[in-house]
Amino acid sequence: MDDEDKKKKKTVLIEKGILKSFIVDHMGSIRTGYKRTGSGRRQNYKFAPASRMRNTYIEAGDSSVEEMIKDIDYGLFAKTMGGGSVNPATGGFNFNVLEANMIRNGRIEEAVKGASLVGTGIDTLSKIVKVGNDKELVYGHCGSVSGAVPVTVGQPSLLVSKMTVGGRA
Repeated sequence: MDDEDKKKKKTVLIEKGILKSFIVDHMGSIRTGYKRTGSGRRQNYKFAPASRMRNTYIEAGDSSVEEMIKDIDYGLFAKTMGGGSVNPATGGFNFNVLEANMIRNGRIEEAVKGASLVGTGIDTLSKIVKVGNDKELVYGHCGSVSGAVPVTVGQPSLLVSKMTVGGRA
C-alpha cells in the first residue's frame, strides 16, 4: 500500500517510445483525471503525500556494452554517475559524471574528469539509439516536497546519439 492506502501496482511509464502512464497520487488524480497508481508517498507523518517514484528503471535491451562502443566514432563513455538534479516542471536535468573516458573510432581512450551531462528527459529519451543488456538496480533516496523516500532506480547502458556535456572547475 502507498501512504494514501492505495494498493501499489506496476506502472509502465513508457513502452516502445510511447508514453503509457504517469505516476499519480490522490491529489494528482483529482487535478488531472488520471487513475491513481499507488504512488502517494511521504517520508513520515509530518509531510503530506505526493506523487513519487518507487522502483523506477529502464528494461534491458539486446546490445552489449562492447557492441555499443564499437558503433561510436566520437563520444563519451560515462561509466559512473554522481549526484545531480531534475526540475520536475521542465524535465531539465544535470548530473555529475564521476568516471568517464573518451571514445574514438570505437575504442575507449583517455579518462575525462569534471564532466556533467545536461539536458531534458524528453529530448534524451528520444535520442536513445541502443539499449544494453546489462541492467543494474541501485538503492537510494529521492528528495522532494514530501521528504526523502527510499527508492530503487536503474537502467542498462544506453547509447544516446547526442547530449550536452558540460564541465566544472
